[in-house]
Amino acid sequence: MIKKPVYTILLLLLLIVFYQPAHAQSVNNDTAQIVVIKGFEIPQLKRHRSIRIYLPADYSTSKRKYPVIYMQDGQHLFSINKTGDDNWQIDLFLKQLPAKKQCIIVAIDNSEKYRMSEYNPFDTYYGKQAGIPYAQFLVETLKPYIDGHYRTKTDARHTAILGSSMGGIISMYAALKYPQVFGNAGLFSAVFWFSPKMYASADSTAINKKSRFYFVCGDQEGNGASAMVKMDSIVRSKGLSAKQSPATIVKGAKHDEQQWSSDFPAFYDWLIAKF
Repeated sequence: MIKKPVYTILLLLLLIVFYQPAHAQSVNNDTAQIVVIKGFEIPQLKRHRSIRIYLPADYSTSKRKYPVIYMQDGQHLFSINKTGDDNWQIDLFLKQLPAKKQCIIVAIDNSEKYRMSEYNPFDTYYGKQAGIPYAQFLVETLKPYIDGHYRTKTDARHTAILGSSMGGIISMYAALKYPQVFGNAGLFSAVFWFSPKMYASADSTAINKKSRFYFVCGDQEGNGASAMVKMDSIVRSKGLSAKQSPATIVKGAKHDEQQWSSDFPAFYDWLIAKF
């Protein structure tokens, strides 16, 4: 028969063992938040757009500064916006990580009306470009606002830009044009074939030796994979290593949000490995 004092001590020990992990998980899930700014001005284009900002689980309780990822097509990224295969649900992925491994995510909504032009820095037969002023907006307006209102690591090493499909084109352009701002780029199924002048632009650019580019594409995307390999080869010819510019062709993957959601964890691991 266990004496009462011993029994009490054993009970307390069991409570401590089982309580702590559950409490830690609860903190991560409950305190991460998404701030939505509606009608954020894009003065370079005289337009307005919603901005969605993911703040890590410990943002309100810590004093530390955070790396930032700027992402296109913001309305497709978080679980609170949509459900199903057309949503990346990256907030749910991030909440599974320790708070110290989470970044601030700045998601810029696309405009269905202007998406093709805003994500293209070159004129095509589909219309005139609006990508150059859009990239200026990211650098001259949005990033200064984010850095001024949130605790961020402002240097290029801790700042990334990411986009899929057309969003991959503008993300590539911004990383090449502003290497002092965006030191890392995620290019998910970037449709470089749609804007072939991007190849010449990359080839004529003296790429920063510290820049990093992450290319990924499915093998069920028509000529998307060959377009990706071509761009990666240009980047690698500038002296970047395979670790700085990995290119992955995903077997069986198509050109859709479901694929990009699946691609995000590997990109994120690659990204924060250098933070």
